[in-house]
Order: sequence, then C-alpha cells, then structure tokens
Amino acid sequence: MKKSGFTVIELLVTLSILAIVLAIGVPNFKSFIDNGNMVSNANGVIGAFNYARIEAIKRGSTVHLQPKGDGWQSGIIVWADSRDDSEIKDVIRMWPSFAGEGTVNSTNSAFAFRATGEVDKSDKLTLCIDNSGEQGMQISILISGAVIAKKVGCA
Repeated sequence: MKKSGFTVIELLVTLSILAIVLAIGVPNFKSFIDNGNMVSNANGVIGAFNYARIEAIKRGSTVHLQPKGDGWQSGIIVWADSRDDSEIKDVIRMWPSFAGEGTVNSTNSAFAFRATGEVDKSDKLTLCIDNSGEQGMQISILISGAVIAKKVGCA
C-alpha cells in the first residue's frame, strides 16, 4: 500500500530553499520599493512645478508654489495671489506628502511663476532616499520656468 504526502525531510529541504531565496530577495525588494518611491516623488514635484507654470499663464497672473509644511517632503501647495499681499487665500491645488522615507535639499522654500511662465528664481532640488550611496533625482528649475530632471548620486 502506497501512502501519499510529503516526508519531513522533503518539507525541511523545501523550507530551507524558501528561506535562502527570501534572504536574498527581500533586501533587493526594499531597494526596488525605495527607488520607485523616489521616482514617484520626483514626478510629483515636476508635475507641481509644471502645473503652477501653466496656471500662471492661463490666469495671466502670479501663481506661487511652496511646501505645505516644514519641508518639500511634507507636500506641495500651489496658490494664486489675487490681492498681491503674499497671503495664501486662493489655493489652487495641493500635493500630498512624499511616499517613503527621503530628503529634499533646496536653497529656496517658495517659487512664484509670472504670467509669462517664467519663475522668480532658479534652483536645483535634490531628492534622495535615506540610504546613503543610493541614486537620487535632481530637479532643475530654470528661470524660464522649464523643469529638467536627471539622476544623481546621493552621499
């Protein structure tokens, strides 16, 4: 009479192989997720800058873009200054806080797009995930209002 099923040895070998595959795959998967979050965050920033520029041109007036809270990773707010008093009253759109853990380095904390599509100052925002030595994204905002992104190394 033949019995069906697995022996204890077969189960242990299978579990050992599974443990080895998981030990190799999980760290690589975290890096994959981190890089995906960084690219997603960079695309959100680029989208916010392009949106603010288009709104300024469409409205024929100044449109401001700045972080919602302490830093760019806390989210982005785009607003119109219809009274020229630099107070946030007419919020056009807000972007949520960044996905995952990361940092954004920038020398400016706010930008103003003119009706011509130009921005009041140029800057470079560098987005990095918190793992040192990983690849990041640098977003350059040109005085013309154009936005350019490229990959950079993070220290």
